Amino acid sequence: MTGVPKRGFAGDEGWTSRAGAGGLALGPALLGGYDPAEAPHACWLEGDTVWARIEGFDPGYPIVLLGSMGAWIEPDYQTSFPFGSVVTVRLYWRDVEVGPLPALLALQSMGLRGPLVALSFQDVPPRASGRIRDILSALVDAGAAKAAAASLFRPCAAEAAQVREIIDDPRRVRDILSFLLRKKGVVRRAAESAPPLCVMLSEVGVGTVRWFGIEGWNEAAAVEIAGHNSVFRFSTRAEQVRPGEIVSPLPERMERLRRSLQQRGVEVELTARFLHPHWLHLPPMEAEVVDVSFSGLRLALVAGQPPLQPRLKLALELPDGDDGVIHLQGEVRSVSQAEDAPAQLCSVHVVAARREDERRWLRLVSRILHATTYGGAVWQAELWELFNLSGYFNLSGRRPEHFEAIKPSFLTMAQRAAAVPHLLYNVACLSEHGIEGNFSIMKPYHSTWMLHQLAKKPRSTSNLSSRQVLRDIFTRCFEHAQADPECRWVIIYAEAHVPWSERSFFEFARQHERTGHVLSLPFRLLGVDVPEGAQEAAWSGGPFEISDATAREQSELLDHLGEVSPRMYTEALDLVPDRFAMGPCIERWRSAGLERDRALLVARRDGAPVAAAVLELGELGTNLFRLLDSVRLIPLHPGGDAAFSALLDAACVWFQRHHRTSFVHFGERGHLAYTGHASLNDLGEGRLWIISMDLVPEFMEHIYRLTMPKQPHR
Repeated sequence: MTGVPKRGFAGDEGWTSRAGAGGLALGPALLGGYDPAEAPHACWLEGDTVWARIEGFDPGYPIVLLGSMGAWIEPDYQTSFPFGSVVTVRLYWRDVEVGPLPALLALQSMGLRGPLVALSFQDVPPRASGRIRDILSALVDAGAAKAAAASLFRPCAAEAAQVREIIDDPRRVRDILSFLLRKKGVVRRAAESAPPLCVMLSEVGVGTVRWFGIEGWNEAAAVEIAGHNSVFRFSTRAEQVRPGEIVSPLPERMERLRRSLQQRGVEVELTARFLHPHWLHLPPMEAEVVDVSFSGLRLALVAGQPPLQPRLKLALELPDGDDGVIHLQGEVRSVSQAEDAPAQLCSVHVVAARREDERRWLRLVSRILHATTYGGAVWQAELWELFNLSGYFNLSGRRPEHFEAIKPSFLTMAQRAAAVPHLLYNVACLSEHGIEGNFSIMKPYHSTWMLHQLAKKPRSTSNLSSRQVLRDIFTRCFEHAQADPECRWVIIYAEAHVPWSERSFFEFARQHERTGHVLSLPFRLLGVDVPEGAQEAAWSGGPFEISDATAREQSELLDHLGEVSPRMYTEALDLVPDRFAMGPCIERWRSAGLERDRALLVARRDGAPVAAAVLELGELGTNLFRLLDSVRLIPLHPGGDAAFSALLDAACVWFQRHHRTSFVHFGERGHLAYTGHASLNDLGEGRLWIISMDLVPEFMEHIYRLTMPKQPHR
């Protein structure tokens, strides 16, 4: 079950985390560990698998990175290329030829072996794009290519759907500015030819806002700051100018421009260098990075620099924070400019130039987006102690001693999860005192991630509030799911009467139920202890005959579920014809050395099916409440729940065959009047919460509002 234990949550105890001096540790599995059903957007190629031939040049060149957006090659220094011009390119793989394709020729970077040259395709026909994806899919299946990080090739924020909102409630304006503290923003002054200024919020008072690190701002200006999934814009003026500090009045109103992808302000000095494609004779340009996402960044150009236009291709260099340089291939997607002023703000979509640049870029952006959390690795003994201190072991009427039997499996899985972030991922909050909080996420179905095991210490002496840490671990878990291009749904099994679950999940579901993108369904959770020596006789349930379902019975069950259940429920849980067997999902888990299975039993009376049991098996230790070892009992006709007791006995035999001593029953339909020998434990009421990825940005704004800092009483 997921739920913040009641004790300790109502207070405002602080908790914090530190990623360490080295920042986030990214293992190789994160860099292309996803196993997408569709062809990946781009792949690093092993060996001379795909070649590019440029018209007018005799030799062909092996491709090191290929995607529908372009190809990257590494020729030697003996050839002079007409960089900045459009050339004709043909791609060759085995007997397949793709092209001709127009491509912009750009110098990406200079290496020891040779230059890295980018061939950025221009207006690729759909047929050619499809053939490139087919080639990539075949190479991935053959092990000759590895998908580049999925998050780098998702659409940038400039292309995402946007929602505008005007906020004029003074309390809400102050609350929003409070969680934008130390975020970098841009001041656009009204004076003609005045360049924009980068500013940083220092303090928010009752009616004033303090800024630091600025000079030369005293007139009316428009300010723009990126929060989480949103950009906030408002007008204000500097009323008091002091050394290193400016005080402005609290804005009367602000505009919120919500975006569907993560992009947040940069709180450190970060400068990008690049050559202007139309002014190659000039020295490299420098621009301050205002905000970033995994797929893009926004640059503030100073007055006097040559302007940029949409669709321009850039080769950018950024410091990685560890005395290294990150090389990126960028495309200008949008340009905004102060009225009658040459200075610009430019949104640039980027991809890494090489695999080592991809690793550095992911590490840098992770440090910026998730400065207070640590993802992937787990501290085993400390994590177990956290669950004990937080009261997690007391959820649903359980006692700590109940979990001792699963402790060895849990600690083993906690360690193994770090190697399979495409299936299991753990987010921890750390402080100088150890682990302060935890949230985990797993992918049990084809297009669905499940959040679980949310816990925090009841008290902490660290300097971050409970609200901020809740916000940060929620953010990181949801953004991990967003980085998976297959993800369509996020689910949570939440205890029904935990205050945090009510305020966060259930309240949001009620407010947005009309959208059809969020759902909250009640269930009664039962723990089932398998009796020793469960016999095959359990498959014979009195007047009911029980056995594996036939193909026809499976089809009838799924048709029935489609009629009586919400579409989100059947889609998210793979209770649909094309995914019910869970073949690709099961294979993905098994290839990682993890158990995953599904079975369907049917109870018949006089040869006619009256009820069914959907059984699922997961790797022992993935969840402390064994939520992946489960059974759902479904009546197929009125009165079918009379067969539930016999089906539960048959489920005990099935789980015993798979070496399980207990499992859970999700009581969603019908009445269970059990008369068998298994021991049942009522774990209380819960709700299955499902949200579509389309609504996740709005949900994260809801979480941000819930976790805004408490305002002092004045």
